Amino acid sequence: MNESSDIARSIRARLHLERNLGNIGWAYHEMGDYERALASYEQAREQAEKLGAVQDQVKWTAAAGHDTWYLGNLKDAIGLHQKALVLAEAIHDAPDIAAIQVNLAYLAFQSGETDAARSYAAAALNTAQSIHDQRAMLDLQTLQGAIADKTGDHSAALKAFLQVHASSTPYPDLHWDLEDRIAGVYAEQNQAAATDTWYKKAIGSFEAQRPPVASEESSLPFFANGDKIYSDYAGWLIRRGKTEDALRLLDFGRARTLEMGLGVTAKLPHSLFEQGLDPKAVARKLHGVILSWWLGDDESWLWAVSGSQVRFYRLPPKAEIAARIRAYGDAILSSSDVVATGDRNGLALYNMLIAPAAAMIPKGSKVFIISDGSLDELNFETLLVPRPVPHFWIEDVTLTSADSLRMLNAFATHRAAKTPKDLLLIGNPVSPGAEYENLPNAATELQDVEDHFPAAKRLVLTGRQAVPAAYAASDPAEFSYIHFVAHGMASRLSPLDSAVVLSRTPGDPDNFKLYARNIIRHPIHADLVTISACYGSGSREYAGEGLIGLSWAFLRAGSHYVIGTLWEANDASTPQLMDRLYSALAQGQAPDSALRDAKLSVIHSRSIYRKPLYWATFQLYGGV
Repeated sequence: MNESSDIARSIRARLHLERNLGNIGWAYHEMGDYERALASYEQAREQAEKLGAVQDQVKWTAAAGHDTWYLGNLKDAIGLHQKALVLAEAIHDAPDIAAIQVNLAYLAFQSGETDAARSYAAAALNTAQSIHDQRAMLDLQTLQGAIADKTGDHSAALKAFLQVHASSTPYPDLHWDLEDRIAGVYAEQNQAAATDTWYKKAIGSFEAQRPPVASEESSLPFFANGDKIYSDYAGWLIRRGKTEDALRLLDFGRARTLEMGLGVTAKLPHSLFEQGLDPKAVARKLHGVILSWWLGDDESWLWAVSGSQVRFYRLPPKAEIAARIRAYGDAILSSSDVVATGDRNGLALYNMLIAPAAAMIPKGSKVFIISDGSLDELNFETLLVPRPVPHFWIEDVTLTSADSLRMLNAFATHRAAKTPKDLLLIGNPVSPGAEYENLPNAATELQDVEDHFPAAKRLVLTGRQAVPAAYAASDPAEFSYIHFVAHGMASRLSPLDSAVVLSRTPGDPDNFKLYARNIIRHPIHADLVTISACYGSGSREYAGEGLIGLSWAFLRAGSHYVIGTLWEANDASTPQLMDRLYSALAQGQAPDSALRDAKLSVIHSRSIYRKPLYWATFQLYGGV
C-alpha cells in the first residue's frame, strides 16, 4: 500500500513537472520567444508521452507545431499538427481538435494548397460551432478573408476582415493581425489614406502590448510578434517612393528595449515616422556614413545615409544573403587566407551589401552599420573589396556597429562622463572545471593591458579574486575602461544567461559566472568595455533588437563602446592585438580608430595572425 502511494505521489510530481514545462513554453510563446517555447514544449511532450497523459501530449505536440510554424518550418509544423490531431481524435478532445484543424487550414493555405485549406477549414468550422469556440470561428473567418484576398476578391476579403475585427478586441494578436490585413487589402486597391490609417492602427495595437522596459526577458523577443506589420507597411511606403519614411518607420521598431532602458527614446520625438529625426543630420554629427539594412523573404533593403543624401537600394532575399554569410564564416573559421584565395563569398557579399552604395563611401570614411538578421553574425570588416586588388574592407573604412538611427543620434551628441579611475581589469581566473581550461596567455594579456595605466588609477582582480561578485563590488561606474580576460559563454535559448566565466565563489562553488542579466543591473559610464572572451557578442539575434549577449548587456548598462567577440578568441594572438589597442588609446585615439589600427598591424604582418580567424572575431559596438 505504501509503495502504491509512493508511486502515485511520484506520478503526480512528474505530471506537475510536465505541465510546468508546458506552461513555461506557453509563457515564452506569448513573449514571442519561439525557440525557447519550442524547447520547453518538446520536453513537456516527451514527459507526457512517458506518463501516458494523452491530453497533455496533444496540447504540447500542437503547441510545438505552432512554434515550429512561427519559426518558418512549415513541413515539420504540419507533421506535428497531424500527429496531434490523431491523438486528439482518439480521445474525442473537441476543443483541441478544432484548434488543430484551424492551424492545419492555415498551414495548408501558407503552403499554397488552397483546396486542402478549405477542407480543413470546413471540418474545423463544424467542430468549433459544436462547442461554441469563438476564437476558432474568428480565425476561420479570417482565413476565409485571406483566401478571398489571394484569389483576387478584395471586397469579400475586406468584408470578412472588418467583421472579424469588430469582435477581435479580446485577442490582441488577432486584432493587430487583422488591421495589418485590412491595410494590405486597401493597399492592393491603391487607397492610400485608408492604407496609411490601418497600418498605423496595427502598429498602435501592437506597441500597446509591448512589455514594460524593466522586463528585458519579456521585451527582447516581443518584436518578433510584429515585425511583419512593420515590413508590410515599409514595403507599401517603398512602392510609393517614400523610402525615407520607410527607413524612419523601421527604425522606430528597432532596439526599443535597449533605447527605453537607457532613456534614449524619452529624449527624442516619438511620432510614428520620427519626423524630428533627420538621418542626414545624424550622419553629419557623426562625420560619417550610415548603412542600414532590412532583410526580407522576397527582397532585402539597404539605406545609405550621408550628410547630404539618403539613397535606397533593393538587395537579394535574406535566404541568399544568409547562405553566403554561412559559407564565408565557414571559410574564415577554417583559417582560410581569404584574401589570397579571393574567396568568392567574401567578394559576393561585398558586391551584394556594399557595392550598391560604394559611391557614397569615400576611402577613409567612418561607417556605422545597422544590421539585421543574419548580418549580425558577419564582421563587415572582412568583406573583400575586389579592386584594385582583393583586400579587406577594413583597409578602406573605420567601422562601428550600432542598433538604430536613434541610438546613433544620442551617440553623436554624448560622451561618457569623466570617471575618477581609469581601468577595471578582471581575468585569468582559477578554472572552475575541466570545461573551462586555464588560458595560457591570459597573464600576458593582463600585464600588457595593465601596463598602459598608472597603478593609482587601476584595479586588477585576478585568480581567486576574480569572482562574479567582485565586479559589482568594485563599483564599475567609476572606471573609464573595463576589460575582461576569461572564458565566455553565449546562451542561445536564454541570451541574458550569457556570461563571463570567472573563479568559483568561496562557500558557493556553483557561483562562477558573471551573467548578462546581472551586468545590466549596474550602470556604468565607461568609454570602452572589452570582453576578451569567447562569444562575447552573443549567439542569438532577436528581430528588431539585434544580437543579444554580453556586448548588448554592457551597452544596456551604459558603456559608450563595447568590443565583443563573434566566435572564439585565440589565446595566443589576442594579447598582441590588445597591447596595440591600448597603446593607441593611450596616444589619444578613439576606440574605433584604435581597434582598426591594431587590426591593420596584424593584417599587414607576415604572421599567421593576419588571417581574419584571429582578428575579426573582435567587433566594435557603439552605445550612448
